[in-house]
Amino acid sequence: MSGGSTGASAGLCGDQPRPAQCRYALRQPDVLIDIFKSALSYKSVSCLRREAPRTMQLDQIDRLISDRGYRFSFPEEIETAYHAYRLHFRKRLNQALLIPTLVCYNVFLIVDYLLLPETFWLSAALHLLLVSPIIVLSSMGLREGWDERKRDYCVALGPLAMIVQIMAIYALNASEAAQHYQYLAIFVLIYMNLLFRLEYDQAVAASAFAATLYVGTLFVCHAPLPVLVIGTMASGAACYLSLSGNRQMQRDSRHGYLRRMQDRLRIEAAQTAAERDVLTGLYNRRRLARAFDQLVDGSTSRTVALLMIDVDQFKRFNDENGHLAGDVCLRRIAEVLTQIFEGNDDLVVRFGGEEFLVLLTGIEQPHAVRLAERIRTEIEALGIVHADGTTHVTVSIGVTAGAICQGVQNALISGADAALYAAKQAGRNRVWPPTAQLASAAPAASAGLPLAV
Repeated sequence: MSGGSTGASAGLCGDQPRPAQCRYALRQPDVLIDIFKSALSYKSVSCLRREAPRTMQLDQIDRLISDRGYRFSFPEEIETAYHAYRLHFRKRLNQALLIPTLVCYNVFLIVDYLLLPETFWLSAALHLLLVSPIIVLSSMGLREGWDERKRDYCVALGPLAMIVQIMAIYALNASEAAQHYQYLAIFVLIYMNLLFRLEYDQAVAASAFAATLYVGTLFVCHAPLPVLVIGTMASGAACYLSLSGNRQMQRDSRHGYLRRMQDRLRIEAAQTAAERDVLTGLYNRRRLARAFDQLVDGSTSRTVALLMIDVDQFKRFNDENGHLAGDVCLRRIAEVLTQIFEGNDDLVVRFGGEEFLVLLTGIEQPHAVRLAERIRTEIEALGIVHADGTTHVTVSIGVTAGAICQGVQNALISGADAALYAAKQAGRNRVWPPTAQLASAAPAASAGLPLAV
């Protein structure tokens, strides 16, 4: 049986048969985790994940949802994440609104032609040469580096330019028909507040400017008293109703963001819980399967090593000391493994019962064997005594390594299992292959000779 794992490291991705001693088959993630992965792949949730602060906690989101007094601001970190998420949404909205806005606005030249033919060509020039370019440029105001206030005012330039154009043409006409033309500005005001999704404060400022311009123009142009009164009332009502709608949409948007974040964090919490061993807190076989999938799909590391660790005579320890003592023993071993690999990208897994796996990326088998020897020594140093008081809990470790490829997980587990079996046969409390065997195998490999199987 000597050298079994050395052979495994030589050709994991070849056409060699699997070692007969493999006792385990790695299970694929179950349907529930597949559903979680599918849910997390949606674009909106991907955007949430990308823009959400790393320190955001589920209980923090729950408190914000239950606290109806958050009004229109979150804690700073969440507020920043919300604006980043909202910017993504508004960019898509602006792109969708640009062409319909330009078409609808310029189609209203028909109104100029029918009501105010004297200034039709001037109005057409303003529409096509001035206001339409401003609308296009203002739609580009949703820039990443700008703050929310600057972005909103830039976006508001388009509808405000429309209102300025309407009131300018109104001011140039003294005919009775002009008294009907000026009402178009009110429609633009409503359109701005409800569809452009300005923040409430910026919407109030833009509406105040538009209403002041509207009423001021009526007053300066000596509009008939009924027209002045009706226009003032209509503009005030338009401001109130559209700003109320804007305010409610913002509240709904913020609440919806919190709900989406809550769903995302719950999915992540469920996925994390499904990938953890309850007793030791280590990862379980489900997380191991996902790690192998990630390695095969796109890891930059081309080598991987696997340590299979088994507690020697654990059944006897359990029978003599009780299952609670056995649980404590497993937890202490898990703590040693966690301390050794803390801060690394390596994966420590409770594989089942008294067996643990460590998945190491980017290292060769000799380095993995040295790490395994350190693990064996530190666990022995715990001094967990058997019931007879003369022996301590020890572990045997099988090591294998190879290149990343399709099917590498089964080959690695088979090789590590075979090496672990060899360690047990050689007397327990040891690492297999031993360092001396690796040293003797190196010249053979460099000479092109086959390694022992």
